[in-house]
Amino acid sequence: MADLKIPSNLLPVGVLVVSMAVAWGSTQFAVADNAKETARIEKIVIETSKKQQETNRSLAITETKVAAIVESLARQEKIQEKTNDQIQALVQVLLSQQQ
Repeated sequence: MADLKIPSNLLPVGVLVVSMAVAWGSTQFAVADNAKETARIEKIVIETSKKQQETNRSLAITETKVAAIVESLARQEKIQEKTNDQIQALVQVLLSQQQ
């Protein structure tokens, strides 16, 4: 077997090359992992946005229904007032006829 001899003045260069290779590899892994994480987060944001839009639609429909109910109750209250006035007038007429 042949012995591989490295001059001692090239040893720091070798360490530098190995360090750079490790740093480059870990950076490439981090970039790939970040791309996957970004895609995952993007999907979550899109789904959340769709659900929020559906919720907003449901809320608008509910508000419209509540407004219609309030309006209907206000009309019923007015009708009840008129009915009470008419009954009171009728009772007064009946009482005046009895006297």
